[in-house]
Amino acid sequence: MANSQTGSRWTAESLLEVVKKLPSRELKRFLEKLEEWRAEREEEELLRVIRENSQLPPEKQRRFNRLRRKLQNETILEKERQELLALWEEVERRNVERLEALAKLAQKRGVSVRELMMQLGIGENRDVF
Repeated sequence: MANSQTGSRWTAESLLEVVKKLPSRELKRFLEKLEEWRAEREEEELLRVIRENSQLPPEKQRRFNRLRRKLQNETILEKERQELLALWEEVERRNVERLEALAKLAQKRGVSVRELMMQLGIGENRDVF
């Protein structure tokens, strides 16, 4: 953000100097607005984590699905089995990250994880990946 008076960039220190000059009433209002903004950013970040970890990238998802079918049909090669195992590990890691973000966001909103999932339209699809 550019400082309109000097054309330079704002720094935390220069912003703090301006905030220090605010009258008490304006300081209180500023802090309330800052907290609202911080909470919005935090929620946006949690939603991003949930979204990004709800599925594999398309190419990996297609490969994962193919390998799962081969496993079910008992036509999978050992090398493919190892690849599938690595993909399963990635799915599990993504599930953990997604569930942690869901729990944090549910707590912030004061609802259960199940209710949050319904709000987000995630549902209870147990075969997300």
